[in-house]
Amino acid sequence: MALLLLNRRPLLPLLPAWLPGASLIVLTARSVVGLPSSLPRERFARFETVDDYTSPEVDDLIDRICADGGVERVVTTAEIDVIRAARARERHALPGQSTASALAYRDKHRMKALAARHGVAVSPMAPVRDTGDLRSFAAAHGLPVVVKPADGAGSVGVRVLRDARAVRACALPADRAWLAERYVEGDVCHVDGLMAKGEVLHGLASRYLHTNLDTATEGAPSVSGMLGTADPLAGRLVAAAARVVAALPAVEEVTAFHAEFFHTPQDALVLCEIACRPGGCGIAEAYALSTGVGLYEAHVRGQAGLSPDVPDPRRGYPRHGWGWFPPRRGTLVRLPAHCPLPRARGYVTSGEPGRRYEGPRSSTDSVAELLFRVDDAEALTPQLREVDDWWSREVRWAAP
Repeated sequence: MALLLLNRRPLLPLLPAWLPGASLIVLTARSVVGLPSSLPRERFARFETVDDYTSPEVDDLIDRICADGGVERVVTTAEIDVIRAARARERHALPGQSTASALAYRDKHRMKALAARHGVAVSPMAPVRDTGDLRSFAAAHGLPVVVKPADGAGSVGVRVLRDARAVRACALPADRAWLAERYVEGDVCHVDGLMAKGEVLHGLASRYLHTNLDTATEGAPSVSGMLGTADPLAGRLVAAAARVVAALPAVEEVTAFHAEFFHTPQDALVLCEIACRPGGCGIAEAYALSTGVGLYEAHVRGQAGLSPDVPDPRRGYPRHGWGWFPPRRGTLVRLPAHCPLPRARGYVTSGEPGRRYEGPRSSTDSVAELLFRVDDAEALTPQLREVDDWWSREVRWAAP
């Protein structure tokens, strides 16, 4: 079996074990190659690297590889490849996620319109092209207004317009499609797991301490923990994710998903978005600690037409959480070398003391990462705040 893997993740050393016996053709960004000497190049039938992974030339290279013959499936690991892979499959009559499904999982307007038709609660929204459209939307639905790229990720480019002056001053670049939504108050929760044929096979519900937007724009730590299976909100969130998955064009193969919802002060669940790939930050690691199943491995094997491991949805699992700590704007003066918290399961750093940073580039940017156990005997919020407070005490930044 010949597989074309489109990759922008540091997963290459793991692929031969995940896909034994497959002829692996890899197209990847040069920045994430990092092949160790222990992994011989002969394990790959073909290996192509590109400097600009976002370039349209990558699509041309995909077509040339498929035209050379022998490619049976196209496999992705990152959101940037979801639509380009689906279109390549259709051009070359290959099995896998369709373009209609890929667009529904990437275009937030299409996604939420389909979900709303099937009874999923969404905030009022509309495509917008310019300030005039924004003003019309704000007049119809009130302030604050959220404006975001319709195909965005990582909270990049998202803005909250809280008054008329901000609306008038908001310029929208014409090279992207934009979406306006009425702002939703509430906690942000997420459900992560595996789906196939329009159904959720397994999902675990979690809650963020801070919003992704606060992480991306204010540098607030991205801290999240799993809800207990006995928590009624956990079951409601998994059921809500299942309704969204059923509303969108199905992915036939086993595929990872990451769904986000607002839990409002009125106890309603409102769809934020859903993606057909593993969630970012520490989600995959926490999921593996709890279930023993790797989301990326299952995601890759499912797209390859193989049978991945899927956790038993009926059993309970130990709960875990994670903290990803973004850079602030300024110079990193002190970075904790280890985490002494009793629930800590793993802590790594990537930041460099003495280096100047310009702040987070997205909600998944980090200078340190923590995995921790969630204690069933205690409420979740204090455990998340313990992580947040520890980080705030120990890290030091010098003002720019």
